[in-house]
Amino acid sequence: MENNEERMQQWCRMWSEDPMLAHELMTPGCVQWSGQTTGLDGVVGPAEQVRFVEGYRAQHVNVFTARVLADGGDRFAYLWDVKKPDGGVVTGFDFNVLHGGKVAENWTFAADWHDSEPDLPYAGGDDLEKVLDDWLSRRGLTVHREPVLDPVRGTIAFLWTGPAASGAELLAVRDGEVARSWSLTGTRPFRY
Repeated sequence: MENNEERMQQWCRMWSEDPMLAHELMTPGCVQWSGQTTGLDGVVGPAEQVRFVEGYRAQHVNVFTARVLADGGDRFAYLWDVKKPDGGVVTGFDFNVLHGGKVAENWTFAADWHDSEPDLPYAGGDDLEKVLDDWLSRRGLTVHREPVLDPVRGTIAFLWTGPAASGAELLAVRDGEVARSWSLTGTRPFRY
């Protein structure tokens, strides 16, 4: 894969139609965590991912579409939508850490809602660290792992732990302020 924009597109394609893409996308020891289920806890590496996605697709013929990207080079995160066979759509979020150009760690969250608002066009952002610090302090959240700060797109993504839950957020920053935010909460603690 050439870049993280392509990786997010191909990751969605792996789940939608081509499980074999796991061999191009994942390290041999890639681990995954889902905010809603333990189903991915035992899926390690591309071969197990292929088996898992083939089984998943036998029961759920869903189509995943990547949306808003936060690209930090060796870390990236993005929103996605998944369209179900009944026409329903929900929004989700993936956070990834790369080793050697492949995903080594993946955290994924699925919401029970769909964000149908049009995505904001990307715009460069400055003072992203200050915006993030202000956002965290007002909400009492603690960052889990290093956040993704993308000054080219004006986006910030991070995993968080709070007093009662864990979750993920993606922020679109314009003129030093959060113009749009997406927050997804998990029902289980982080495994790694």
